[in-house]
Amino acid sequence: MPNDLRAATAHQPPARTASPGLLPERPRFLTDLDALRARRTLKWRLGPDTPDRICLGVAEMDLHPPEFLRSALVEAIGLGETGYGLPEAQEAACGRYLAEHHDAQVAGLRCTTDVLTGLRTLMHSGLPPGSPVIVETPVYGDLFTVVREAGLVPVAVPLGRSGGRWQHDWAALATAAREGARGWIVCQPHNPVGRAWTLPEMSRAIGVCREHDLLLLSNEVHLPLGMPGRAMPSAFADPAIHGIRAFGLTSASKAFNIPGLKSASVYGSERSAPALAELPQSLLGRPGSLGALATVACYGPEGVAWLHTLREELAERVRLVLDELAGLPVRVGATAPDATYLVWAEAAGEQDARRFAGALERSGIHVLAGESFGGAAFESCFRINAASHPSILRTAFARLRAALG
Repeated sequence: MPNDLRAATAHQPPARTASPGLLPERPRFLTDLDALRARRTLKWRLGPDTPDRICLGVAEMDLHPPEFLRSALVEAIGLGETGYGLPEAQEAACGRYLAEHHDAQVAGLRCTTDVLTGLRTLMHSGLPPGSPVIVETPVYGDLFTVVREAGLVPVAVPLGRSGGRWQHDWAALATAAREGARGWIVCQPHNPVGRAWTLPEMSRAIGVCREHDLLLLSNEVHLPLGMPGRAMPSAFADPAIHGIRAFGLTSASKAFNIPGLKSASVYGSERSAPALAELPQSLLGRPGSLGALATVACYGPEGVAWLHTLREELAERVRLVLDELAGLPVRVGATAPDATYLVWAEAAGEQDARRFAGALERSGIHVLAGESFGGAAFESCFRINAASHPSILRTAFARLRAALG
């Protein structure tokens, strides 16, 4: 960036700081279903077109914006800051947040519009056309799409299960690499099963990439959403990552519920930093000016304090959903996730899956069907968004029980 633009950022107002001695702001979940149905966002526009629908599918939270975020955006609008944004403040805030809270030491960090745009660009520029890329299933379905959009071929490698706990299938991953895979998308934590990989597991993944010369792409958009007390290391917490080709991607979008503001970050290992620095900004996409300002506010002291209370409340919501599932007259089980507000539920058999799906339809409850996370192998599965007020979740499950008879 030219020096005159860099100098301009020095005159930007400093990030807001939390007042000492004040309790952190608590998240405020909406309880008015009519107000939620009036939202013009994706979560409340999908699903049944009925006046009494309850949408528990798309990964948005049913929150009022926290005051620190609302104030930052209102101030920016009042100043007319709706022009082109400058990236340095977002880059500094994101790098600092990753280092302080997820032990990440990155080499080079750039802004992008959103995680999928960054991922598409990194794969397209970093891998030969037609290269196979490992995607572990069940997984967020848009990852298959974005791999194809980059001119590459997704290779599904199912996650393993051990004692009810999701694991990498190391043997299958090695086989895929030997058979020609050139890249591997690792979700930390994994969406939809909520598994947070430990630092030893991330280190082993780095070793697999070193052995087979795979490009590691660490999708860390849900990284801030660990359950209380759960360590959430970035892939970049292991210094060994700097010896392989690797990129990470994250955003404040999921943890602070601002995906519509379009702002994300990509970062690299020392080996990949030169390639990241050379990428034209037009390929990465430019974050919106309001998104960049919001990101700085979210990664500041007030945002971090609010996030701590949010994680506690999300843990309660997840426990509520697990308890409600256990009380249904069909066998639909789920394990508590290590992270995220998403619950991956699985019917015990085909008959229970049909009954559960039919009850969802009859009761006007929208969740995401398992097939969208990897095909027919997951047709007995469902992803349920627990990030709603307890009264809304209880209403939804009361309807399900009634529909199930």
